[in-house]
Amino acid sequence: MQLAIDIGNTNIKMGLFENNKLVKLYADGQSLIDILIENQSITHAILSRSGKEHREIEVLQQKGIPTFHMKNRLLLPMQLAYKTPDTLGADRVAGSVEASFMFPNFPVLKIDAGTCVTYDFINEKGQFIGGAISPGLRLRFKALHEYTASLPLVTSTDQQGFDLIGQDTTSAIASGVLNGISAEIYGIIKQYEQRFSNLKVVATGGDWSKFATMQESEIFARPNLVLEGLNRILNFNINSER
Repeated sequence: MQLAIDIGNTNIKMGLFENNKLVKLYADGQSLIDILIENQSITHAILSRSGKEHREIEVLQQKGIPTFHMKNRLLLPMQLAYKTPDTLGADRVAGSVEASFMFPNFPVLKIDAGTCVTYDFINEKGQFIGGAISPGLRLRFKALHEYTASLPLVTSTDQQGFDLIGQDTTSAIASGVLNGISAEIYGIIKQYEQRFSNLKVVATGGDWSKFATMQESEIFARPNLVLEGLNRILNFNINSER
Protein backbone atom coordinates (compact mmCIF):
# COMPACT_ATOMS: atom_id res chain seq x y z
CA MET A 1 0.00 0.00 0.00
CA GLN A 2 1.23 3.50 -0.87
CA LEU A 3 0.45 6.97 0.43
CA ALA A 4 0.24 10.12 -1.69
CA ILE A 5 0.16 13.50 0.07
CA ASP A 6 -0.80 16.75 -1.64
CA ILE A 7 -0.45 19.84 0.55
CA GLY A 8 -1.58 22.86 -1.43
CA ASN A 9 -2.07 26.53 -0.71
CA THR A 10 -5.58 25.97 0.65
CA ASN A 11 -6.30 22.26 1.21
CA ILE A 12 -4.56 19.06 2.25
CA LYS A 13 -5.46 15.77 0.57
CA MET A 14 -3.97 12.35 1.22
CA GLY A 15 -4.78 9.14 -0.55
CA LEU A 16 -4.04 5.47 0.04
CA PHE A 17 -3.37 3.45 -3.10
CA GLU A 18 -3.33 -0.27 -3.63
CA ASN A 19 -2.64 -1.84 -7.03
CA ASN A 20 -2.75 1.65 -8.59
CA LYS A 21 -6.26 2.27 -7.25
CA LEU A 22 -7.26 4.94 -4.76
CA VAL A 23 -8.80 2.95 -1.90
CA LYS A 24 -9.16 5.67 0.74
CA LEU A 25 -9.17 9.47 0.65
CA TYR A 26 -8.29 11.73 3.57
CA ALA A 27 -9.08 15.46 3.56
CA ASP A 28 -8.20 18.43 5.80
CA GLY A 29 -8.02 17.76 9.52
CA GLN A 30 -6.82 14.16 9.31
CA SER A 31 -3.58 13.55 11.20
CA LEU A 32 -0.78 11.92 9.22
CA ILE A 33 0.32 10.07 12.35
CA ASP A 34 -3.19 8.65 12.79
CA ILE A 35 -3.22 7.52 9.16
CA LEU A 36 0.11 5.73 9.60
CA ILE A 37 -1.09 4.05 12.80
CA GLU A 38 -4.31 2.99 11.11
CA ASN A 39 -2.48 1.63 8.03
CA GLN A 40 0.58 -0.34 9.04
CA SER A 41 1.05 -1.80 5.56
CA ILE A 42 2.18 1.44 3.87
CA THR A 43 5.45 0.68 2.08
CA HIS A 44 6.18 3.95 0.25
CA ALA A 45 4.99 7.56 0.23
CA ILE A 46 5.21 10.59 -2.01
CA LEU A 47 4.81 14.20 -0.94
CA SER A 48 3.94 17.37 -2.80
CA ARG A 49 3.92 20.46 -0.64
CA SER A 50 3.66 24.20 -1.16
CA GLY A 51 6.02 26.02 1.20
CA LYS A 52 9.28 25.09 2.91
CA GLU A 53 8.30 23.07 6.02
CA HIS A 54 8.73 19.34 5.70
CA ARG A 55 7.35 18.05 8.99
CA GLU A 56 5.53 15.31 7.10
CA ILE A 57 8.82 13.89 5.80
CA GLU A 58 10.18 13.71 9.34
CA VAL A 59 7.11 11.79 10.49
CA LEU A 60 7.37 9.34 7.59
CA GLN A 61 11.11 8.86 8.14
CA GLN A 62 10.53 8.15 11.84
CA LYS A 63 8.17 5.39 10.75
CA GLY A 64 10.80 4.02 8.37
CA ILE A 65 8.71 4.64 5.26
CA PRO A 66 10.74 5.49 2.13
CA THR A 67 9.44 8.86 0.97
CA PHE A 68 9.80 10.62 -2.35
CA HIS A 69 9.53 14.42 -2.41
CA MET A 70 8.40 16.15 -5.60
CA LYS A 71 10.89 18.97 -4.97
CA ASN A 72 13.80 16.56 -5.37
CA ARG A 73 13.54 16.36 -9.17
CA LEU A 74 12.02 12.91 -9.32
CA LEU A 75 12.01 10.86 -12.49
CA LEU A 76 8.85 11.52 -14.47
CA PRO A 77 6.90 9.36 -16.94
CA MET A 78 6.55 12.52 -19.02
CA GLN A 79 8.96 14.92 -20.73
CA LEU A 80 8.94 18.53 -19.54
CA ALA A 81 9.36 20.71 -22.64
CA TYR A 82 9.17 23.80 -20.42
CA LYS A 83 11.71 26.63 -20.36
CA THR A 84 11.89 26.84 -16.55
CA PRO A 85 11.07 23.37 -15.19
CA ASP A 86 12.46 24.25 -11.74
CA THR A 87 9.68 26.82 -11.33
CA LEU A 88 6.92 24.40 -12.28
CA GLY A 89 4.53 23.56 -9.43
CA ALA A 90 4.45 19.92 -8.35
CA ASP A 91 0.66 19.84 -8.47
CA ARG A 92 0.73 20.98 -12.11
CA VAL A 93 3.21 18.25 -12.96
CA ALA A 94 1.37 15.47 -11.13
CA GLY A 95 -2.02 16.40 -12.54
CA SER A 96 -0.59 16.60 -16.04
CA VAL A 97 1.03 13.18 -15.72
CA GLU A 98 -2.31 11.60 -14.88
CA ALA A 99 -4.25 13.56 -17.50
CA SER A 100 -1.79 12.44 -20.17
CA PHE A 101 -2.08 8.83 -18.97
CA MET A 102 -5.87 9.04 -19.29
CA PHE A 103 -5.60 9.98 -22.98
CA PRO A 104 -2.37 8.67 -24.50
CA ASN A 105 -1.59 9.90 -28.02
CA PHE A 106 -4.06 12.79 -27.67
CA PRO A 107 -3.43 16.48 -27.00
CA VAL A 108 -4.75 17.19 -23.50
CA LEU A 109 -5.69 20.42 -21.73
CA LYS A 110 -5.75 19.99 -17.96
CA ILE A 111 -7.59 22.61 -15.89
CA ASP A 112 -7.20 22.88 -12.12
CA ALA A 113 -9.61 25.27 -10.37
CA GLY A 114 -8.17 25.88 -6.94
CA THR A 115 -6.43 28.84 -5.29
CA CYS A 116 -5.33 29.62 -8.82
CA VAL A 117 -6.90 28.44 -12.06
CA THR A 118 -4.14 26.69 -13.96
CA TYR A 119 -4.20 25.52 -17.57
CA ASP A 120 -1.64 22.94 -18.63
CA PHE A 121 -1.18 21.51 -22.11
CA ILE A 122 0.31 18.10 -22.91
CA ASN A 123 0.78 17.28 -26.59
CA GLU A 124 -0.01 14.00 -28.33
CA LYS A 125 3.59 12.83 -27.70
CA GLY A 126 3.04 13.10 -23.95
CA GLN A 127 5.23 16.19 -23.59
CA PHE A 128 4.34 18.93 -21.11
CA ILE A 129 4.47 22.13 -23.17
CA GLY A 130 3.18 24.83 -20.82
CA GLY A 131 0.00 26.70 -20.05
CA ALA A 132 -1.34 29.59 -18.04
CA ILE A 133 -1.99 30.66 -14.44
CA SER A 134 -4.92 32.85 -13.45
CA PRO A 135 -6.32 34.02 -10.07
CA GLY A 136 -8.84 31.62 -8.58
CA LEU A 137 -12.21 32.22 -6.95
CA ARG A 138 -11.04 33.29 -3.49
CA LEU A 139 -8.18 35.40 -4.81
CA ARG A 140 -10.59 37.40 -6.97
CA PHE A 141 -13.03 37.92 -4.13
CA LYS A 142 -10.19 38.99 -1.85
CA ALA A 143 -8.71 41.38 -4.42
CA LEU A 144 -12.05 43.12 -4.96
CA HIS A 145 -12.37 43.66 -1.23
CA GLU A 146 -8.80 44.70 -0.44
CA TYR A 147 -8.15 46.95 -3.44
CA THR A 148 -11.37 48.94 -3.29
CA ALA A 149 -12.73 51.32 -0.69
CA SER A 150 -16.12 49.80 0.03
CA LEU A 151 -16.72 46.48 -1.68
CA PRO A 152 -17.47 43.69 0.82
CA LEU A 153 -15.54 40.43 1.05
CA VAL A 154 -17.67 37.68 -0.47
CA THR A 155 -16.76 34.41 1.24
CA SER A 156 -19.54 32.13 0.03
CA THR A 157 -21.63 31.83 -3.10
CA ASP A 158 -25.10 30.43 -3.61
CA GLN A 159 -27.26 29.92 -6.67
CA GLN A 160 -27.85 33.65 -7.16
CA GLY A 161 -24.13 34.01 -7.91
CA PHE A 162 -24.70 32.29 -11.25
CA ASP A 163 -27.22 34.91 -12.34
CA LEU A 164 -25.90 37.26 -14.97
CA ILE A 165 -27.48 40.31 -13.34
CA GLY A 166 -26.66 40.77 -9.66
CA GLN A 167 -29.36 42.71 -7.83
CA ASP A 168 -27.25 43.78 -4.86
CA THR A 169 -23.54 44.35 -4.34
CA THR A 170 -22.83 40.88 -2.99
CA SER A 171 -24.63 39.08 -5.81
CA ALA A 172 -23.06 41.45 -8.35
CA ILE A 173 -19.59 40.48 -7.11
CA ALA A 174 -20.51 36.79 -7.10
CA SER A 175 -21.88 37.07 -10.62
CA GLY A 176 -18.84 38.91 -11.91
CA VAL A 177 -16.34 36.50 -10.40
CA LEU A 178 -18.16 33.24 -11.11
CA ASN A 179 -19.32 34.11 -14.60
CA GLY A 180 -15.99 35.78 -15.32
CA ILE A 181 -14.00 32.64 -14.47
CA SER A 182 -16.46 30.48 -16.39
CA ALA A 183 -16.18 32.69 -19.47
CA GLU A 184 -12.39 32.60 -19.15
CA ILE A 185 -12.34 28.79 -18.93
CA TYR A 186 -14.74 28.35 -21.83
CA GLY A 187 -12.87 30.86 -23.98
CA ILE A 188 -9.50 29.23 -23.36
CA ILE A 189 -10.89 25.78 -24.13
CA LYS A 190 -12.26 27.09 -27.43
CA GLN A 191 -8.88 28.57 -28.37
CA TYR A 192 -7.15 25.27 -27.69
CA GLU A 193 -9.82 23.37 -29.65
CA GLN A 194 -9.25 25.65 -32.63
CA ARG A 195 -5.52 25.01 -32.53
CA PHE A 196 -5.46 21.29 -31.65
CA SER A 197 -7.84 18.78 -33.18
CA ASN A 198 -9.07 15.86 -31.05
CA LEU A 199 -8.32 17.83 -27.89
CA LYS A 200 -9.26 16.18 -24.59
CA VAL A 201 -10.07 18.37 -21.59
CA VAL A 202 -9.59 17.12 -18.02
CA ALA A 203 -10.66 19.21 -15.02
CA THR A 204 -9.96 19.02 -11.31
CA GLY A 205 -9.66 21.27 -8.24
CA GLY A 206 -11.75 22.13 -5.22
CA ASP A 207 -13.74 24.84 -7.02
CA TRP A 208 -14.34 23.02 -10.28
CA SER A 209 -17.88 21.94 -9.31
CA LYS A 210 -18.90 25.62 -9.28
CA PHE A 211 -18.10 25.92 -12.98
CA ALA A 212 -18.80 22.44 -14.33
CA THR A 213 -22.44 23.11 -15.21
CA MET A 214 -21.54 26.39 -16.90
CA GLN A 215 -19.36 24.80 -19.59
CA GLU A 216 -20.49 23.58 -23.00
CA SER A 217 -17.44 21.55 -24.03
CA GLU A 218 -17.00 17.87 -23.16
CA ILE A 219 -14.89 17.88 -20.02
CA PHE A 220 -13.71 14.87 -18.03
CA ALA A 221 -13.85 15.73 -14.31
CA ARG A 222 -11.34 13.94 -12.08
CA PRO A 223 -11.46 15.29 -8.49
CA ASN A 224 -8.40 13.33 -7.29
CA LEU A 225 -6.28 13.87 -10.40
CA VAL A 226 -3.24 15.23 -8.55
CA LEU A 227 -3.15 12.39 -6.01
CA GLU A 228 -3.47 9.84 -8.81
CA GLY A 229 -0.65 11.53 -10.69
CA LEU A 230 1.54 11.54 -7.58
CA ASN A 231 0.98 7.82 -7.12
CA ARG A 232 1.86 7.20 -10.77
CA ILE A 233 5.11 9.18 -10.34
CA LEU A 234 5.84 7.22 -7.16
CA ASN A 235 5.43 3.90 -8.99
CA PHE A 236 7.65 5.12 -11.81
CA ASN A 237 10.44 5.95 -9.36
CA ILE A 238 10.08 2.72 -7.38
CA ASN A 239 10.30 0.66 -10.57
CA SER A 240 13.30 2.69 -11.78
CA GLU A 241 15.21 1.80 -8.61
CA ARG A 242 14.76 -1.94 -9.11
